[in-house]
Amino acid sequence: MAVKPLEEGSFWDHLEEFRRRLFVMLAVVAVLTAVSFSLSRYTTGYITSTSPCDLVALAPAEAVTAHLRLSVAIGIIAASPVLLFQIWRFVAPGLYEKERKGVISVTAAGTLLFIGGAAFAWFVMRRPALLLFQSFETGNIHGTWSVSAYLGFIGSFLLVFGTAFQLPLAVLFLTKTGVIQPRTLGKYRRHVVVGLLIMAAILTPPDPLTQVMLALPLYILFELSLVVARISFRKAERASE
Repeated sequence: MAVKPLEEGSFWDHLEEFRRRLFVMLAVVAVLTAVSFSLSRYTTGYITSTSPCDLVALAPAEAVTAHLRLSVAIGIIAASPVLLFQIWRFVAPGLYEKERKGVISVTAAGTLLFIGGAAFAWFVMRRPALLLFQSFETGNIHGTWSVSAYLGFIGSFLLVFGTAFQLPLAVLFLTKTGVIQPRTLGKYRRHVVVGLLIMAAILTPPDPLTQVMLALPLYILFELSLVVARISFRKAERASE
């Protein structure tokens, strides 16, 4: 017999719990951002060395702003395990005991997916994207990139891919909770592709290349997560029988 979820609290109890979790998340991000900022001379030097052209500071405070923006991005990436854990701890009281036990495994999977997405963006997608952008600098167009714009692009690039790679968890959550069945997702595959393109257009900068570069791996992840969801769904059906 399944154990029921914990007793429901009032709206103000949930609000207070949300405030407390949010405070912990912000505090962890702030601490890791501060640590990253103290080491920003090394991280910024390494990342700017990957630029295909020379970078310039167009304002007196631009270099400092660039260091800070990069530190915030690194702080969020480093804090991702804690962020995911706090989110799942917030929703855990509304789950059954068996579901609550899966919080740690879900947090670990989400962390690995986030790191995998950021690594995919850095090692696979970053250089082709930059070279393609630079290839359009023809004629009288000479690329002079600012350090703030470049670091902002790299930070956003990593965060977007890391966040978008959480798609398999979303698919598994929808199928596990019975919101939708794997066969239904497979049946509406074309609609999913359109949805992924729309999501990529929202998350990425306004250029078609980056949108396609994000949508393609997301579709591959969707197909892989659909296979896993089908296996999990069949096991659940056999167990219920």
